[in-house]
Amino acid sequence: RGDGFMAQYIYGRNVVVSRLKEAKDIDEVFLLESFKDQNILNLLEKSKVKVIRCKKSKLDNLAGNEFHQGVVAKVHTYDYYDFEKLIDELTDKVNPLVVILDGIEDPHNVGAIIRTCEAFSVDGIIISKHNSCPINQTVAKVSTGAIANVKIAQVTNLTQALNELKKNGYWVYAAEAFNSQPYESLDYKNSVVLVVGSEGFGISRLVKEQADFNIAIKMTGKVNSLNVSVATAILVSHISLNQSK
Repeated sequence: RGDGFMAQYIYGRNVVVSRLKEAKDIDEVFLLESFKDQNILNLLEKSKVKVIRCKKSKLDNLAGNEFHQGVVAKVHTYDYYDFEKLIDELTDKVNPLVVILDGIEDPHNVGAIIRTCEAFSVDGIIISKHNSCPINQTVAKVSTGAIANVKIAQVTNLTQALNELKKNGYWVYAAEAFNSQPYESLDYKNSVVLVVGSEGFGISRLVKEQADFNIAIKMTGKVNSLNVSVATAILVSHISLNQSK
């Protein structure tokens, strides 16, 4: 596919129904020729997922066993980049830039941020496995192809990831209004981690405690707020251009 997604198969009535109800990325569903569970059939019709009727031998082959209960779904999951590998690859780079997304749940914001990061050659994006939007088809679509050119790692603990980055010489800049400096007042001539948080809750407390600098965008309008993807674009463009001077 060339976009970082890989195909896999899930099976069993409860598993497939749960995936359908969560509107996850199901490409197509394979059903036994004699499959008659009307509840699932109605759900499939409502979901407008492509349905393929086939023989039991085909389902056995797709599932890798015979315990599929007559239903197998083809899904696409994103193949995240290895976090440790990402750090290792940037060891000898001058002024690398890594962006951390803390608790951003809107796939449109995540996709827009990926697009910005690709445009300014950000070296990597790190997202949390919990309380954050995963990389899915909506994110990929909004990124307009940029997702294929950006290394994205997923970690279970952002605080531990930041500790590891700091051990490797990175300075952490948190997009945080409280007790902050104007973003344009710093030169960023070092290894940079930019942390951005959700619009509703901002950066989590434990992650915020890892910051070396809090930076903010001064605004003069009456609506004193920016969409997180727009704010990230302003900060990434400024940091990237300053690093390359």
